[in-house]
Amino acid sequence: MSSGGGVVNIGLVAGMAGVLAACAATKQRPSGGADAAAGAGALAGSSGAARGGSGGATGSGTAGSSTTDGPGRVIGADALGDAACATATQRAEQLPLDIYVMMDSSGSMLDLVSTTTTTTKWAAVRAALIAFVQDPQSAGIGVGLQYFPLVQPGVPETCETAAECAGFGPCEILRTCSMTPTVTACASNADCRGGGGTCVRLGVCGASGGYCAPPGGACSTAANDQCLAIAGYCVARDKCDVPSYTAPAVEVAPLPGSAAALVSSLNQHMPDGLTPTAAALAGAVAHAQALARANPTHKVVVLLATDGLPSECTPTDIAGVAAIAATAHTGNPTVSTYVIGVFAPDDMAAAQANLDALATAGGTGRAFIVGTNSQNVTQSFIAALNAVRTSSLACQYAVPAAAGNGGQVDYFSVNVQFTSGAGQTVTVGNVKNRAACSATQGGWYYDADPAAGGTPQTISICDTSCAQMRADPQGRVDVLLGCKTIIIVE
Repeated sequence: MSSGGGVVNIGLVAGMAGVLAACAATKQRPSGGADAAAGAGALAGSSGAARGGSGGATGSGTAGSSTTDGPGRVIGADALGDAACATATQRAEQLPLDIYVMMDSSGSMLDLVSTTTTTTKWAAVRAALIAFVQDPQSAGIGVGLQYFPLVQPGVPETCETAAECAGFGPCEILRTCSMTPTVTACASNADCRGGGGTCVRLGVCGASGGYCAPPGGACSTAANDQCLAIAGYCVARDKCDVPSYTAPAVEVAPLPGSAAALVSSLNQHMPDGLTPTAAALAGAVAHAQALARANPTHKVVVLLATDGLPSECTPTDIAGVAAIAATAHTGNPTVSTYVIGVFAPDDMAAAQANLDALATAGGTGRAFIVGTNSQNVTQSFIAALNAVRTSSLACQYAVPAAAGNGGQVDYFSVNVQFTSGAGQTVTVGNVKNRAACSATQGGWYYDADPAAGGTPQTISICDTSCAQMRADPQGRVDVLLGCKTIIIVE
């Protein structure tokens, strides 16, 4: 529909999200829109195969045959029977948790959380993070922080020519075919053949919001509702190299000691730029894996917090970014990725589907999506952070020291036992490593294979078993020493 000055008010077509995200840098983009367009049987019973002692014994004291499968490894029909053979039972000690937060600080974070407030998404999320790191319940957790995008120094926020980009151009000017009801990206008039009109600069309505073309005319009869040109953006202004995001703004360190540095950093940082999700996530998981290697008795996770989908730095598709999270989750050491998104209500369904793909690939199942207009963003974000804290603390434990024998554990006589909130006790079967986790029976595994001469320090619960444990917050996990290890044989 056209109004004064020949301006056309136009809608947004899916697929333009990446291009139009550049509007965020000009603080002229309307809220939302472009960013968002883009088992049963896991806990084994008390019967199963048994793993022999460190000397390679083939199991005794139980009925049934057995065969060996390497030093100290016995498979067959041997059973744990009961806990009478156990020399010690210890409550499983959760590993210390470290969280590396990769925080979206793109220009769209300066959008208001609703039309009835002056609070921006950035202010709301910053308040939530500050409350989380100052919460006494977070004491002992390690937290570190980096932002994305990181921008090249000396490059202007906007541009009109490539020369202004100081070598980080060209200057990208958003254009659309005129006389069309939707944004249709173009570079020249030739791109508009068949649809009518010419290739003109894209604008945004100053008062009513929404996109328009060409700039200069009136979008409506409302006061100050002119079609304003969207400023250009230097395409190489935001950093896309992974090492930039590997280095933290604030290094991971235990709370509450690290809280002051985190709060200071958050208060001094301001949003700017686009959304290089792939580079940011790759840098985050690289740093988290380095921390995990340096601290093998810690559980290290990445928390990706964002208000948009990838808009620059390849890959920009969700599948490509999800592959980064999947590689970290299946790697050694394994690093899980949690995702929290902040979106306008109209964008939440698309955001949920896309960010769920990242969380699933990262081993955390489902993203936390916080709505803006319909929710208290700060409180909802705090609730998501608390859920991440609770979930992350589950399913990884320290190998306990044995009483006597210099604290040396017989790694082939260790069992993991789960007691439900209702008092039902079951034994979780052992598997050789993460790759051997059973899709139906779950299991647990050491971080190092003692049969190959390794010295285990941690016990990790397979995803299938872990899901059942998380579903029963009143349950408890114990480590039993002295009984031959029950293993899963499929």
